[in-house]
Order: sequence, then C-alpha cells, then structure tokens
Amino acid sequence: MPHAPAPPSAPLRALEVWCDRFPSVSETFVAGEARELAALGHPVHICAAARGEGTDATGLPSSYLWEASPAARVRAMVVVGVRHPWRCLADLRDRRRWRSDEAVPPLRTLAPAIRRLRRSDAIVHAHFATAPGLRALRASRILGRPWSLTAHAYDIYRSPANLTEKLRSAALVTSGCAYTVADLRAAAGPQATHIHEIVMGVDPERFRRSGRPPGGRHVVAVGRLVEKKGFVHLIRALTQPALADATLTIVGDGPLAADLHAEVTRGDLTGRVTFAGALDPAGVRAQLEHADVLAMPCVIARDGDRDSMPVVVKEALAMELPVVVSDAVGLPELVHEDFGRIVPAGDAAALARGLAEVLAGDPGRRAAMGAAGRARVIAHANVRTETARLSVLLDGLGRSGAPGHPATSDRPSD
Repeated sequence: MPHAPAPPSAPLRALEVWCDRFPSVSETFVAGEARELAALGHPVHICAAARGEGTDATGLPSSYLWEASPAARVRAMVVVGVRHPWRCLADLRDRRRWRSDEAVPPLRTLAPAIRRLRRSDAIVHAHFATAPGLRALRASRILGRPWSLTAHAYDIYRSPANLTEKLRSAALVTSGCAYTVADLRAAAGPQATHIHEIVMGVDPERFRRSGRPPGGRHVVAVGRLVEKKGFVHLIRALTQPALADATLTIVGDGPLAADLHAEVTRGDLTGRVTFAGALDPAGVRAQLEHADVLAMPCVIARDGDRDSMPVVVKEALAMELPVVVSDAVGLPELVHEDFGRIVPAGDAAALARGLAEVLAGDPGRRAAMGAAGRARVIAHANVRTETARLSVLLDGLGRSGAPGHPATSDRPSD
C-alpha cells in the first residue's frame, strides 16, 4: 500500500540527493530512498552528474550537471564568485591537494547546482564517497552549510579518494552494515560519532511473491560480472555431484563476461548455465519469482574491492526466496540458518553443499524458510523504517548549527 505518514508538525528539511548517474539499474537503492524521503515530507531534488540507463519511477525533480550549457555555467560561476569570493579561492587552493587522489573538475561545473542550492535551505545528501562526495564537500564549504554522505563499498575499499577528509567534513555519514561502519569509523579517527548504520532497505510490498515457489532446482545470481561477486566459484560449484541436476541463471553484465562464459565451457555446463544480461528492476524481480534459491557468493577482490550487503539479497528474502551467501563483508549480519546458508568465501565445494542443502528441502520446509526470510527483511531491512531513521538524522542537520558547518541564513536572492 502507498506510504502515507502523518503530516509532520514542522516542515522537514529540503534535501538534494547527489549521485553520479540517475536513474541507474545497479543503484536502485538511491531512487528507493529518495522516494521514501519525499513520502515522509522532505522536499527532494535529485542532482546527478549524468543521466543513467534506467527509468525514473520516482516522479521527483532532477537535474544533471553535465547537461548545463557553457553559458549557464559561466553565469552561475559569476554569481557564486561574487557572493563567496574567499571561499571560491579556498576551493581553488584545495583542488591542488584533492588532485593527488582523484580528478577534480573546475568549480564552474558545480556552479549551477551551488546557485540553485543558495535559493533554498536544502542540504546535500550524497551517495558514494567518490565524485559525488567531493562535489558535496565543495558545495557545502562554499555555502557554509552541512552535508551528509552515504558510503557504500567500492568507495571505501577500492577507491577511497580523499576519504578521511570527506568523512570528517560531512556532518553525517551513514553506511549499510556494521562491517563498513566499523571501517569508516576507523578511517575518520576520533571524529567518528557522526557515523551511523542505516541499512539500504527494500520495500516488502514491491518485493512480494505473486505465485507459488517453483519447487525445482534452479539457482539465480544477480550482480555485475566482476571479481567481487564470486560468480566464478558459483559456476564451479555446479560441477559438484551434489548439484549435478541444478541449473543456474546469472543476471548482470560486466568485464568478466567472457571469462565466465569460458568457465562454463571448461566445466561442461553448457545448457545448464544461462547468462541473462543486465535487467531492469522488473526483470530482476521476474527472475527471483522463478528461482528456487538466490546465490550471492561474494569475495574480497584482489584489488580490495568488495560488496557491503547487496540489496538483491534483501529483495530475494522479501520474496520468500532462501539464500546462500558467503561469509564475506556484511552478509553474515543479515542471513540466518533458518532461511539461508553462510559458506566460506571462495570455496566452491562449500558453496555447492550449501545450495544442495537448501534445494533438498521439501516444499513445506522451503516455504518455512521463505516466510522466515521475509520476516527478517520486514523487521531489519525495511526501506521505510530505515529511511525514517535517516530522516530524523538529516532533519537535525544545521537546524541550530552543526560541528564545522554553521547554519546560514545569509542567502540573498540572485
């Protein structure tokens, strides 16, 4: 049913959600959270660097930095420079330091967004501590107002560009599991009391089973075809005798597609493994509807990249689908024995045993596992509950000032 919270006693803080690409089929959690923040009463505007490949189902206003014309950037830069000359000079100075870790675009590329922000009391809530985090940091320093950051996984482990400065600059930092929160607090040092766990939840009404489970031996895996997903170990698991009659569908695309196809050939699994390619949320949901178990065999990649707590695991559980996951990253925080199995990361034989145990269950046992998994998501990974927690934290930022970011009311019109 539609979310209809009681009207708040005072208007909630206006928010700008900043990200790299929107909408993105691999980052549906950004849209889901933004939609729930708006439903709670926050005026929400989405500002992305560029348009993504997905379909925007939020109905929220949005803008795209790279679509601003050169003339619009110049006009906005003049306004921002006149209003905040010393802060613009400080940004120019700091760019030299930031460049040692990441690309830093000229301030004029951000100027249209900064000019728009000046016209409201909105604060920036950035997803990912990479380019969106740096853009939010710069805008907040120009305007003298707080900003918030949600860090996920690759931005913490594979590309931690200027991460400590971003963590210390943000008035609020969140991440989706205790595993990543602990590492963020360690990176931030003594100034870590503003770092909180907010689970990237799912909507249990959108992800609800529409029919009876198929009752077969079909495994589904969803994710980009990259090393950290561990799909090579899943393909090898299918060569084990315990899974001799199981089939597998892998949903996703990525740089390891050719390698994974070759692994299927080496394992003599042609006809048992299907590569479905990247699918939109409706397509992913359809795959989960016809699966018997979801596999998420995450590993820590050789370059340090890793997942945190993949959203698709929560989507599968919401649809009463048992899961088999690895013990890497935050997955053990979510999955319990009564609705799934946790196996050692990178161990194809253990993964095969875990999948075989789930698939060996009779219909009644599988149904009980599915019900337990759905109950777990509703209690601990519900997008509405988690977003409500985030809303309280966001709404308090800058109301009476925040550490390092005094609230400002000096916003002359331009």
